[in-house]
Amino acid sequence: MTKVLHIGDRLKTKESKKRAELYRDRMRSVRRAVQCAFCNLKCSMCGRYLRKEEVSQSLFSSSDGFNLCESCGSEFEDFIRISTTQKTSELFWQKEAWRKLWSAWVDYQEALKAFKDSPEFQKLNEEFEE
Repeated sequence: MTKVLHIGDRLKTKESKKRAELYRDRMRSVRRAVQCAFCNLKCSMCGRYLRKEEVSQSLFSSSDGFNLCESCGSEFEDFIRISTTQKTSELFWQKEAWRKLWSAWVDYQEALKAFKDSPEFQKLNEEFEE
């Protein structure tokens, strides 16, 4: 009778392994999303891949936590100038919706950096490495 296997124990083990795999997949996804957000090989705004010389010449580089291509960098400079001086732009698209877009992007970048620097994300990295 000792050789009888209990199906309940096998089902619990199988379910436990399935939950662990799902947990690892979610951890991997969160980690990858943060890593990709801080990739210094692409523009943080439009996602275009940058050439090596573009990264080195960028006014906004990975030391700021993000890289911007030349076009997005110019738009961001305009956003900063318009936001700090409260002046209007001569460019027809740089109106209220455009300011909201860049403002939301800045908030998103700050939130990403805060999460990346959080103890929870550090623990996620530690657990993932184990």
